Amino acid sequence: MDSRQGSSTGSTRTARLLKLFLLLSTVEGLAVFAWLVMDSPLAQGAWILGFSRLRVLILGLTVALTAAFAWLSRKALLDQTWVGRAAAAWSSLAVNGRAFKLLTFAFYLSVLAGVAVLVNGSIRTNWEPGILSRLFSNRGYLLFLWLSLIALQALLVHFVLSPEAVGKKLGVLLVGAVLLILSLTYWYGAEAQLLVYNVNRYSTDQSAYMQYALDLRESGYRYPGDFNRMPLYPWLQSLLLQRELTDPEFFLYGKYLNLLLSMIALFGVAAIFFVAFRPLHALNLTAIVAFYVLVYKAGWFQSEVVFYFLSFLLFLLMLRLLHKPSWAGSVAAGVVAALAHLTKASILPGFVLFIAVAVIRGGVQWFRSRRRPAPRQPPERIRQSILAAPLAGLIFLAAIFPYLRTSRLITGRYFYNVNSTFYIWYDSWEEAMAGTRAHGDRVGWPDMPPEEIPSMTKYFREHTAEQIVSRLANGGAKVMKRVADSYGYLDYVQVYAAGVFLACILRWRQARQLVRDNALPLVFAIAYVSMYVLLYFWYAPIAYGDRLILALFLPLMYALSLALHGVLQGATLRVSGRSIHWLDLANILVLPWLITGVYRAITHGVHVMTGGG
Repeated sequence: MDSRQGSSTGSTRTARLLKLFLLLSTVEGLAVFAWLVMDSPLAQGAWILGFSRLRVLILGLTVALTAAFAWLSRKALLDQTWVGRAAAAWSSLAVNGRAFKLLTFAFYLSVLAGVAVLVNGSIRTNWEPGILSRLFSNRGYLLFLWLSLIALQALLVHFVLSPEAVGKKLGVLLVGAVLLILSLTYWYGAEAQLLVYNVNRYSTDQSAYMQYALDLRESGYRYPGDFNRMPLYPWLQSLLLQRELTDPEFFLYGKYLNLLLSMIALFGVAAIFFVAFRPLHALNLTAIVAFYVLVYKAGWFQSEVVFYFLSFLLFLLMLRLLHKPSWAGSVAAGVVAALAHLTKASILPGFVLFIAVAVIRGGVQWFRSRRRPAPRQPPERIRQSILAAPLAGLIFLAAIFPYLRTSRLITGRYFYNVNSTFYIWYDSWEEAMAGTRAHGDRVGWPDMPPEEIPSMTKYFREHTAEQIVSRLANGGAKVMKRVADSYGYLDYVQVYAAGVFLACILRWRQARQLVRDNALPLVFAIAYVSMYVLLYFWYAPIAYGDRLILALFLPLMYALSLALHGVLQGATLRVSGRSIHWLDLANILVLPWLITGVYRAITHGVHVMTGGG
């Protein structure tokens, strides 16, 4: 009897909170709508009733959301059966950690979006306080403020309904607040590179990307490209050309678009880290990626930020397929590989290596299953092991086939890229400029005698083993000097690698078991990183900056972190009567160093160090 009364009391309280939440949201929506209507409409760009298209869109969204809350409020007040079911559903969500994390994400994301709208995309813009009310209505800031308030009210309801989990929920809110502060700090620092340092659109190949985007737009997206830069990033930038822009305007807007893309990529990287690793480790790792790499790259009209994220995502999918093959994983890997290739033509060696390793693994499993009367793995799993990687390859080829067909029609080759087809086999950039570059390699197959066109066969025939080794050694010295003199990310690679080495020594049994359980992904990861390092060393006579090798930073840091988590699993230390994980302790010790580095990057580094590479 007491239990039923307690349950009834809890249900009644939940129903009351639900009604209050819906009524408050409805009243707030009406207040927002009244503000938008009563505030003076835009004089410029009027569309309907003196309002601009943007204002009409904001009004429409406000009306739709307010109407939805009004209908739910009416339902909650008049239909006791419905409100009982809704209250029960809300109570179950209150104890769901994922639901709380999702609400927290929605709250902080709406706050961040509101800040972006308020400052019109630039934290460094000096806007006057007198225009605040105009910003509220014209740019939709008030709508984002309302959305933040809705999410905040929902979070408060969660706290009331589930007081026993307050500690964990406060931790989630704290992590979200830190990530929001890091996002705003990152944004502020990236704008320094964007506005103060990178002011010349002819620096590196930014003007070439701008011209590519313009050619795409003016040709109705029939322009085949220059067979050096790939089309995905210029296509994204060409979306800004929906209206007439001068070159300086396009350059500025394009840099801001790249900053936005970098923040989206950073959110994606952070999500991956927080799913895979301990919270403090994920937070530190996110800060390292943000302030030691991306903050320098975000303010440039170049494809690197997009490529780094897509190639990292592809690396994760390939590791996942080697560990646990699936049809869905194959589709995802094929699509991401296509997007990465269309951003920068550098993923083919790693993707071919993955397919080869996966096919060999599948063949070995099939052979073993044929020799055993009762196979250890079900037939479906064996089929996935054999066919998952080839399926990913087929999806990749199907996705990029229009580009391959165009390349074949113009150059006679499906996979034609001046860097990997010609330049990599020259001994210097001057040779490349005087060779195929001077004979039309950007518009088709170069007009040169066949015996003068560079190729792998020609290069190894004309060079001695000593020259080949010397090229690798000199290229490695150039690349690593540039890496060591760069933004400071090498320090963290060395610290993480040393941490893995020390952890393997102290917990060698766990390390040995981890290697046995993940032998194939481990072999692939080592081969993948080693192969690309050698390729970048080899390409150093043409380009030796860290722009290329930084594509390995995310995969390498992820792999090292994965090893640390695996070897140190369950390793704790007693401090002041409390248990603390070894990895948490290590991250606490790294934190002051990391904070100092972030401060140095924001106040000095982004003003004096180039991110163009």
